[in-house]
Amino acid sequence: MAEIVVILNARAGTIRDRQPGDVERIAREAFVGHSETISVDLVEGDKFLKAIDKAADRKVDTLIVGGGDGSVGYAARKLNGSDTVLGVLPLGTMNLLARSLGMPADLEPALAALASADTKRIDLASVNGRIFHTLAGLGYFAEVARARAQVREDVSLPFSRYIAAARASFRAFTRPGVLNLTIETEAGKRDISTYALIVSNNRLSETGFDRARLDEGLLEAHFAEGEGLSPRFEAAIDILAGRWRENPAINTVDAPRITVLSHRSRLWLSVDGELVRAQTPLVFEVLPGALAVLVPKSDAA
Repeated sequence: MAEIVVILNARAGTIRDRQPGDVERIAREAFVGHSETISVDLVEGDKFLKAIDKAADRKVDTLIVGGGDGSVGYAARKLNGSDTVLGVLPLGTMNLLARSLGMPADLEPALAALASADTKRIDLASVNGRIFHTLAGLGYFAEVARARAQVREDVSLPFSRYIAAARASFRAFTRPGVLNLTIETEAGKRDISTYALIVSNNRLSETGFDRARLDEGLLEAHFAEGEGLSPRFEAAIDILAGRWRENPAINTVDAPRITVLSHRSRLWLSVDGELVRAQTPLVFEVLPGALAVLVPKSDAA
């Protein structure tokens, strides 16, 4: 018999203040009428990751993961190339993959959308073999990840995860630092000096960090040039206003494979919000159709 496994991160921001029994009940009720067997686990820390490992090793039919981009990224790495279908329940701060899939932001409508969703295969990407679903960033983006890790446990105020994210962004924004890099694609090489570089799995939309398509088989590198706080401030305003592609200091290169070279032997990266340190050169590759996901029907989204 087909099986649906729902694994929820009990430490995720949008459910950490709700009663575990209520969350499990809501999840089960969303799939009433389905012929599949369903199990719901509300766990945290190492138990959360081990539960994902167990479900992936058992090759369950559908694995629904509730958490932030890091949690979803862990599941994507485990399910890369498999037939298990991943459902993304947005319980974090940014929820980038969930937004690109068109998932509702709140728990109840998101579960309802997953219960009636269609299955589609989408691309993943990798940097030096590490799988990611949306973004990998250097410079400013790595500093944001570092700052978020330092303030993540400050949960004394309402909406604390958003406050922590804003504090992390400001702290990273004001830190000086320029990376001298070489970007190499099939079209050639380009030397750049940048304070921020991100590589997205498929092309970003015109107005933000979501993506209109998740199966283009393409990577897109964006890098911001210019020294001092003034260019950074202008770039930040343009991003918030949805006109960042019009900013001449923000440049874009797209290709199925992008190599980033540096005189440094290792660089810090933010990979779907998780801070990692990688050996250079950094080799980014797209993995077409690597992951099966649940996509909400248009009326649910």
